[in-house]
Amino acid sequence: MIEKLSKYIRLLRKYNKLETEYEILLEYTKDDCFKKLIDKLGEPLELKRLRDENKRLRIKLKTLKEDLKKQNQSFHAKKWTFRA
Repeated sequence: MIEKLSKYIRLLRKYNKLETEYEILLEYTKDDCFKKLIDKLGEPLELKRLRDENKRLRIKLKTLKEDLKKQNQSFHAKKWTFRA
């Protein structure tokens, strides 16, 4: 009888330990899923910000290229005027 009782107590302790570990894993999984959900919800805002920044940088690059082209044309024009 005592052996059965000690075996029962050991099994009960093991069950409690497993139940505690299960609850910890469940909480961790909920937290991790929540974080991933929040990250996914934030992605459209991040994508919009990146698209706007990309658009702004493309326009800036285009204007800089045009300015560089104008400077090269004026440099070549001055070069020819000095020789003439």
